[in-house]
Amino acid sequence: MSKQIRITISNEIDDLLSKIAKKLGKKKSMLARELMEQKMYDLNVMQKELENLK
Repeated sequence: MSKQIRITISNEIDDLLSKIAKKLGKKKSMLARELMEQKMYDLNVMQKELENLK
């Protein structure tokens, strides 16, 4: 089941996300989600949680 969250970002970040999303042909919200998920992987957050499930 999917959950929705709401975040507040600066105007500059919003503009940047809009430009990049347009170039990639994606929705801004999808790009933001993908960036957040990638950062979680980079910080090993996901891997640590998966290891705890074992």
